Amino acid sequence: MPDAWRSIVAAALDAREAHVPFDRAVADLAPELRGRRPEGLPHSAWALVEHIRITQADLIAYLEDSAYAATAWPDDYWPPSPEPADGAAWDRAIAAVQAGRERLKALLLELPDPTAPIPWGGEHTYLRTVLVALDHEAYHVGQIVLLRRLLGAWAAR
Repeated sequence: MPDAWRSIVAAALDAREAHVPFDRAVADLAPELRGRRPEGLPHSAWALVEHIRITQADLIAYLEDSAYAATAWPDDYWPPSPEPADGAAWDRAIAAVQAGRERLKALLLELPDPTAPIPWGGEHTYLRTVLVALDHEAYHVGQIVLLRRLLGAWAAR
């Protein structure tokens, strides 16, 4: 089975073995804590969730759109406010990250050769970009867990 690695990488996007998955990191966080920044940390849970969403959407656009144009770093990759507008904005962002994860898995499994360069991406390959998305989410999920611990809103399960 020469393409077994595709399934392994696709499963890693769900991050259930090496670290806390995104879905668990954001589950049941009280609305009043979503915009709080613990002392010494620059971001709130909302800022981190929205940053994951924005970056993931950008990476997917890079994979799919031959007319892709990068947005301004770092300003366009972070929300303007540390707090979500409301609970619905929080829920939409989480749902978008989950849908984006499913899209990345589908791309990885559907592409004829994920190790091929993206035609408009220079030396970047599809696989490299999926791995960037995976690594990026994992990094910020760790920050969300740390933030929740500092807010007293994380129970080790």
